[in-house]
Amino acid sequence: MSGGDILLGYWRTHDDYQLWLKSKLISLVPEHEAEIRFYGSLVEKVYVLNLDPLKEIVVPMYSLIGRPAHNQPELFRALVVMLHCKTQDPTKFVAVLRSSPVLAAICGFEGQTPGVGTFYDLLARLWLADAPQKAVKVPPSKGRKRPKSGDKLKPKHPGIIKKLVDKALQGCVIEKRPERVLQAILKECAVIPSSKLGLLGNPDNLAISGDGSPVRTGASPRGKKLCQCPAQGIYHCQCERSFTDPTANWGWDSYHEQWFYGHTLYSITSADSFNDLPIYLRFVQGSRHDSVTFVFAWVELLKLYPEFKFSKALLDSAHDVYDIYRLLNANHTQAFIDLNKRNKGHNIYSGPLTVNDNGVPICIANLPMLNWGFNNDRCRIKWRCPHYKDRSKCPKSPECSPSKYGRVVYTKPDWDLRIFTPIPRGSKAWKAIYARRSTVERTFKRILVDYKIENARCRSNKRWFWQATIAALNQHLDAQVALLKPSILSEVGIKTISKAA
Repeated sequence: MSGGDILLGYWRTHDDYQLWLKSKLISLVPEHEAEIRFYGSLVEKVYVLNLDPLKEIVVPMYSLIGRPAHNQPELFRALVVMLHCKTQDPTKFVAVLRSSPVLAAICGFEGQTPGVGTFYDLLARLWLADAPQKAVKVPPSKGRKRPKSGDKLKPKHPGIIKKLVDKALQGCVIEKRPERVLQAILKECAVIPSSKLGLLGNPDNLAISGDGSPVRTGASPRGKKLCQCPAQGIYHCQCERSFTDPTANWGWDSYHEQWFYGHTLYSITSADSFNDLPIYLRFVQGSRHDSVTFVFAWVELLKLYPEFKFSKALLDSAHDVYDIYRLLNANHTQAFIDLNKRNKGHNIYSGPLTVNDNGVPICIANLPMLNWGFNNDRCRIKWRCPHYKDRSKCPKSPECSPSKYGRVVYTKPDWDLRIFTPIPRGSKAWKAIYARRSTVERTFKRILVDYKIENARCRSNKRWFWQATIAALNQHLDAQVALLKPSILSEVGIKTISKAA
């Protein structure tokens, strides 16, 4: 807990805020109608944002005695407003807030608006760790060779994914991550309301898509020199330096094929959501491989959302690791993972059947057999002769099965979870499902580009995660407003709605 013993003061409920906002805007319409119209989409957004679940989450962060803390829901709402206005700096936003009675009313403030320190106190209180502002260490190096074009950086420690998956399947969960309160806020204030509105898909049969995106920090990778080497004419020393972003390091951006210094934003998005809505976020070091991050993310996701049933996981080739298939299979989640070219020829299966890279059996005529569906009772996939309609066309017909039905073989996912997928890899059904994997890429675009998080140039993991969480919450609110179409503007006397805000 930061800032001494502070008691959580009066908490205005969502219903009370809605009534108050209508009354306040009606009083402001005569002098500020144009400004209210300009912020029309923002008014609708905060009107549907229910912060009542937030109280139960933040109560443990406050003392039972002490000076009461006022305007806590209003402060959080102001952060949502700040990101909507494409502002990442609380200092600048406080100045804007004090000059605009309309924005102050939208946030829910009565009288004087809070200062900059009040916002930073809230940010620090809900981050469950002391975020060091600086660290003294030697300059970090990339340390590894540049990957080939199109390739991703390999994990630093071979075999680490197997060790992590083994621990995950044993029930080992790391509960000390500092962002867990913010993850709970995103769930209760954004994800669950969106799910109840049907914006995520069927919660009992949910497909998810996961991936990481590089985020460049605002701190320098060279740090600030603390030694006297420059005075002696030595400019490339390896002495310890001061770094303002202690957790940042060098990573590889495979899309732009270049090194970057910073962090990786990992997101798990509902693949069934056509609004590309994220349900889980996490920031990790830039050097961490996506497959390693996924193991932690998956375990945390299952614990965070016990009310959801995740039926499918759509992942790119960076996650093409046998142990990830094993991790997903333990939860009865179908894996839709693109094959990594580097793993070609390293299949576990070594049985009598000849199969191609997609797990399709090859008949004695060297033709791929036809998929005939998955048998749930016996957990196996049925394959038929490619010439079952007219066996006379098969050059190997005399050597094949004498059955009129044609040659039939079966494969079981248990033989090789990567190759023998229940829905055959490369089939039309598999491709149709996997096409939704790109939804996570659009999530990154919404968070990093549309809400301009990339421009924040933050220098701590805490600040990055706050920005991304509030941007994701805004993304959910955009989808909810589009569905609900609240009529608050017409109720306060505003006839037209401007989309310029």
